[in-house]
Amino acid sequence: MRAVLQRVKGATVHVDGKLVSKIGPGIVALIGISTEDTAAEIIPLANKILNTKLWNDNQEANQITVPPQYEPEASSSTNSDTPAAVPTANGEEGGNARAEQVWGGKPWKRSVVELGGEVLCVSQFTLFARTVKGTKPDFHRAMGGGDARVIYEALLKKLGDSYSSRRIKDGAFGEMMDVSLTNDVLDTAEKK
Repeated sequence: MRAVLQRVKGATVHVDGKLVSKIGPGIVALIGISTEDTAAEIIPLANKILNTKLWNDNQEANQITVPPQYEPEASSSTNSDTPAAVPTANGEEGGNARAEQVWGGKPWKRSVVELGGEVLCVSQFTLFARTVKGTKPDFHRAMGGGDARVIYEALLKKLGDSYSSRRIKDGAFGEMMDVSLTNDVLDTAEKK
């Protein structure tokens, strides 16, 4: 199994113009299942998704400003508790100091669970595409729909059981999905 993780401020999945899933701060996980995969990969992958340290040590989901399109239906207010960048002594914002000021604390210390964030899983057979010959992708390494669905749904259940079923969201397996997300990225490179 393969997962591509993206830290986000929010994300949505639409199918045929209809909203299927929406999350606020957390992870979008593109999930690919190969013909060689078995149920044995579910627990290690679920642990990796839930325990990878992507946020700073003082960050919490409710401190992250969520773009309006990803706000929960019950609340349309924007969270203004996110700390603003503070210039360093020489007037520049730079390096880890900038990351700590903007995100709160040392980087790469908290998982999505520790953050209190959400996880949006999107089935993505194209993660096993081979493109070494010609110009047409070869998807023979991707597991077929019926068998892949069983493993994928077992992964979703394991994520929900290990964390919180209400914080684990899903796209629409086997459908043409429109996935929209706002990356939660900060360039921490020191300005010179």
